[in-house]
Amino acid sequence: MKNHFRILSFAFVLITIFSCDTDDNPEPNPIQDDFPDLQLFLDRFAEEASFRGFDLNLSGLDAVYVDEINRNDAPYCGYGYIIHPQTGRRTVEISRAPNCNWAALSDIQRENLFFHEMGHAFLNLPHDNALKCDGRPLSLMTDEFNIFEIYREGEEELRTYYLDELFDRVAASEQCIDFGQDFDQDPVFFKNELEDGFWNFSNDNGNYQVSRGVHEDSGVPYLGISSEGDGQNTGYIYKEILVPNIPEGASVTLRTKINAENLQGPGVAIALRIYETEIGNTGANLVETATLTTENDPIGGTLEDHVLELTLPNFTRRTIFMIPFAVMMPGTEGKAYFDDFEIVVEDAS
Repeated sequence: MKNHFRILSFAFVLITIFSCDTDDNPEPNPIQDDFPDLQLFLDRFAEEASFRGFDLNLSGLDAVYVDEINRNDAPYCGYGYIIHPQTGRRTVEISRAPNCNWAALSDIQRENLFFHEMGHAFLNLPHDNALKCDGRPLSLMTDEFNIFEIYREGEEELRTYYLDELFDRVAASEQCIDFGQDFDQDPVFFKNELEDGFWNFSNDNGNYQVSRGVHEDSGVPYLGISSEGDGQNTGYIYKEILVPNIPEGASVTLRTKINAENLQGPGVAIALRIYETEIGNTGANLVETATLTTENDPIGGTLEDHVLELTLPNFTRRTIFMIPFAVMMPGTEGKAYFDDFEIVVEDAS
């Protein structure tokens, strides 16, 4: 792999800390001790994991009560750390603050929140706000619903589904999923749009100039990379796409049109990286499951709407995030525009 992929240390930062907001009005049902030992929920989590084939060692994870949880002046009822900033350990914090009303919650309400935080701290999962066709959350990892009541007392079938999906995201494929679009009618899952400010880049200490804009003549948004030929490493622009809501088994294609005048040297390329989490005995780890790239065959010279594309033939919902790249190779001189930079999906079903 080329050295522009060294930047993926950011991937671990992306999911280092997760949190859950307070609920507006959790219904009281005081059938438990006010603040029972959280080992109760750790043991239950390990038992549910065992039912699904995972033998877990939770000795490296701390589950603790704290008086309150505030981040960026906002209160939270739970917080899940992959790496706690003080201890360096996986940690679940549960707030005793009155606004969280933990003492009045039922056991099943407490379990909802605690298992969600274990999804962050132990399973390395980010929030996932995809929906079922009936409007319910697709995952226990949602942060747009009352986190204390994703499933309720007596909803055993629903509870089983949410815990199945917590340990294996492919379980969602058995549900009717609201993808937010009909891929047969509108296959474009993602495209570069100027108002999207969440792009990143590497300019090799100023040896590349990177830009985003819109061509005046056509109105087409572009990613631009230029260099005077003194780049020692690759220059690139990339986008992190978390928990992509794409059908299991679909074909996923990164595509762009390259425009350039007299691009000298090795030239430009595109790349796509795919990541999943892999559950181990002491916690999940982020693993790279696919790297697609045209770096071994870059293009240069004068280019007019030259199409570059890469296809992942069999997408899996275990994908935690994917990252498309626009790349300029070391030693390239000139400027290239990556126009119509997009990801399209062909649903296998």
